[in-house]
Amino acid sequence: MIIVTEEAKALIGAQDIPEGSVLRLDPVNIGRATEEGQIGFAAGEPRDDDQVVKHEGEEVLRIAAPVSGLLSGRTMDVMVEEPQNGSDGPSVGLGILPPADPGLLTDDS
Repeated sequence: MIIVTEEAKALIGAQDIPEGSVLRLDPVNIGRATEEGQIGFAAGEPRDDDQVVKHEGEEVLRIAAPVSGLLSGRTMDVMVEEPQNGSDGPSVGLGILPPADPGLLTDDS
């Protein structure tokens, strides 16, 4: 299961999607030989095996089972990038962070 922060849920919940569909995080292109691929957001139909993400009691995202399984233990959070090359302001998006390394935790963590 992917952990989704409250900030990410709020950003996702602010997206407009067509009536009768749900926002999904699905595999877009996965290369079996290299185990590399891409995932993307798109409006679609809910599936029984989806990971369901809710914010303030409302469903905001469905994560396809293969994506949820592959990225289990990782955290989806809001990412802010500083402006580059004369752009007006920072860009805001979502990123999936690797799981925390339990070997780095101490009793003081």
